[in-house]
Amino acid sequence: MQDQPLSPDDTLATAAQHWAARLKSAGLDPDEDEADLDADELRLRDAQRHLARRTIETYLVALNLFVRWAERHGRSRLGDLRLDDLTTYARSLRRRNYDLSQRAQQAQAAGEPLERLSARTIHGYVRPLVGFLALVDSYGALNFRVAAIQDEIKRVLPRLPEPVAPTPPDLRRLVTYYDRPRSPDDDRTERLVLIRLRNAALVHLLFSSGARISECLGLDVGDVCRDRKILQQATIYGKGRKEGRLFIRRAAERALQRYLEARNWPPATSALFESLDRRTAGTRLTRTTGWRVVHHAAEVLAAQLTLEGKVDEAALLRTTSPHTFRHFVGYHLLNEGVALAEVSQILRHHSVEVTRSYYAAYRDVQLQEVHDQFSADPLEDA
Repeated sequence: MQDQPLSPDDTLATAAQHWAARLKSAGLDPDEDEADLDADELRLRDAQRHLARRTIETYLVALNLFVRWAERHGRSRLGDLRLDDLTTYARSLRRRNYDLSQRAQQAQAAGEPLERLSARTIHGYVRPLVGFLALVDSYGALNFRVAAIQDEIKRVLPRLPEPVAPTPPDLRRLVTYYDRPRSPDDDRTERLVLIRLRNAALVHLLFSSGARISECLGLDVGDVCRDRKILQQATIYGKGRKEGRLFIRRAAERALQRYLEARNWPPATSALFESLDRRTAGTRLTRTTGWRVVHHAAEVLAAQLTLEGKVDEAALLRTTSPHTFRHFVGYHLLNEGVALAEVSQILRHHSVEVTRSYYAAYRDVQLQEVHDQFSADPLEDA
């Protein structure tokens, strides 16, 4: 893409398109035409892109919301923007007096109170805009310097809560839920058998690796299989396109083997987890469907626990999502004495400090136990 300069007379919408093109092409060969690439080459191209597609989509949503706000306030051109516009926008998000969605507009029309945005959501809407304005500023299209507002933006944005992983339920029973049919009707057709085997393979892989659901659903058959043999490790690209490894333990290996055998060992470039619904058959499984697979198993087991009188355990199990498996792996490894640095590598966190902050509450409990066990007691009076 030829880089076109921006001027103060250009509209925000034009600048937004320019920034979107920059985001999508960052790290790629500008002379390479995607229309001429096959599936493997497109996948390699995605791996080379500096930002993941989901991250780009999030940034563009944030920018589109700001453009709408700016146009409502008479800022249709880049030259119309003022020094304090971004801080004013951030404050409006904190007060929740800007309708960000059609849902919010419908609620307001119905006289319902608008919910305040979370601190993390506000950060997600504002922080990408600094990068956008920095690009515009590099062309001299603003009447101010972006560096002049950086510190003020930090003061206006709400303080983010420390990320803490919730205590997960024991998932060792849930992971085997799909291993066998629950009723005679479960396997009455070939398609239902395949759905059950696919669900079992997905849940086992989450339990084995502590992977993010997007990482699992992004896998192709060739990522986990060579010559009809399941690999013990799979290469994935997580947040920030950072390369990592998913470790496939024996139970997950068996579940994947059964599933791929039932699919007659599809080509290596096929999606590992495919939709088997009649309308969307053959497409890659979505995050929503992956969540439903986990939620259904958790709900059934929670109902059984309730009948057994284990109400608190059932309530905890009902909060289970695909990400809960990730927390379970982290807690379990720490409980078994695995070093924090090693847990950080297995979970593919950005740094050990991220792992430490997520599991700080657990570490406090562990330190309390050590303290109680080994601290000296006072001597009794003679």
